[in-house]
Amino acid sequence: MPCGCVIGPDAMKDYCDTIIADGKFAFPCPNCGIVWRLQWVRHVLSAIQTEDEMKAFSSKLNDNFIARELKIQPCPHCKNFLERHPTAPFLNQNWVQCPKCTAEQGRQVEFCWVCLQPWKKGNKLTCGNANCTGKDPRLKHLQTCPTKQIGKVKEVPTVRCCVKCGTLIHHEDQCKHMACKCGYAFCFICLKPKTKSSFHNLEFVTGWQCGKAYDLCEVAPRQQVIFEKEPP
Repeated sequence: MPCGCVIGPDAMKDYCDTIIADGKFAFPCPNCGIVWRLQWVRHVLSAIQTEDEMKAFSSKLNDNFIARELKIQPCPHCKNFLERHPTAPFLNQNWVQCPKCTAEQGRQVEFCWVCLQPWKKGNKLTCGNANCTGKDPRLKHLQTCPTKQIGKVKEVPTVRCCVKCGTLIHHEDQCKHMACKCGYAFCFICLKPKTKSSFHNLEFVTGWQCGKAYDLCEVAPRQQVIFEKEPP
């Protein structure tokens, strides 16, 4: 590699699989820590992967970028990255206060997470700026993603949003049961959350409201909002 370290195609594939499985999209050298450029990584992988495998690699990488980067925004003043706190019921979920700028300037430095403009006299629906749509950028991916078949159920959106943490989740393969990294578990098809497992009439109940992993259930519509409900 250009950093001076040596890694073979098979080792690179295993390393990239680990990075992607962890939800990351950057590839620091495991020896020296220098971040490899994507074209370096793709060049090594192309020695052992087919064109379809390389396309799948790029798709997973994009999904990781979307899932992580769309959850943060830079402060328009100091450029530090900040997350929103959308679970507070008395706040507009797009309201953000920069703690660094607030401390340095001795006043509340507030801005809109969507349009990055100073927060005006907004409310729970708007930041007060006339040119701000107020729409979370993740909604576009939820509303325009392709559909697929999961088990015997067709026309299932390939991307869903965890209603607990807001992470976008892309369905790759296998069953409809999904567990977000935050711990929230739900059905990817009908979006019903998993409840606590229990014993009923001496039988173990798993907590999946729509049945087993490949049972048929109704496809929930595409999600229209982020954090649409407070999960149990």
